Amino acid sequence: MVDIGSGSGRFLMWLAKRNSSSMNYLGLEIRPKLVTRAEYWINDLGLKNAHFISTNAMVSFQRLVSTYPGPLMLVSILCPDPHFKKKHHKRRVLQKPLVDSIVNNLAHGGQVFIQSDVLDVALDMRNYFDAVPDKLVHIDSVDPSLPCDGDGWVLNNPMGIRTEREIHAEYEGCKIYRRVYKKVQH
Repeated sequence: MVDIGSGSGRFLMWLAKRNSSSMNYLGLEIRPKLVTRAEYWINDLGLKNAHFISTNAMVSFQRLVSTYPGPLMLVSILCPDPHFKKKHHKRRVLQKPLVDSIVNNLAHGGQVFIQSDVLDVALDMRNYFDAVPDKLVHIDSVDPSLPCDGDGWVLNNPMGIRTEREIHAEYEGCKIYRRVYKKVQH
């Protein structure tokens, strides 16, 4: 699993701890101080299946995941920096080249989990992934047990572990927009 924009890394560490024998976790975070702290915590916890790299995912995602010997089964992009001003939208982490790289490297049956508490950002991310319907489908079309609202937003966090931003947003009374995609074709 790769978490793009892993922040402090707590979400990824909880997943790694819960699934210590079944999956490897990589957090990509552009801020070096957060990566240093996350690496300290995973060493302190003795987690051998989680690692963090300080990098710009837009530049390095393809190179990093293409060298990993196992399948890429899950990519998450959770509450990325919204860059509200239109002239700064180009700074948003999710752009077409990154989406293409994610889709092309994701294993058959792999999933993409996106989440934001900012509707404009959530719609932007959704539009990028909806643009590849020949390779990805929304999870509710293959798993109707995952409850969604009328617009296709997943109602509950399917990972079972909430991010710090998610907890904060819910405390503030903000809606969380989630979408999960499954890769159906190479």
